[in-house]
Amino acid sequence: MNFIIEYKSFYKIGDVVYIEYWYNNMITPVKIKEKQGSKFLVSHSINESEIQNAPDELITPNKIISKLEINRNSN
Repeated sequence: MNFIIEYKSFYKIGDVVYIEYWYNNMITPVKIKEKQGSKFLVSHSINESEIQNAPDELITPNKIISKLEINRNSN
């Protein structure tokens, strides 16, 4: 029997990811600032966020919905 093992450490410092904000349940992008153990410290202070003044928060990887792919090659 073959098993697929999913590696949970595919988010890196500097990545922009989507999370559900705890206060009003909106989906918002955040930037990963640092890793603290198995959790991530994320910041809302990015251009894509509607709540840039929200405080930084510590989240677990299962709170991340998806990674935001930013196309840097657009003109």
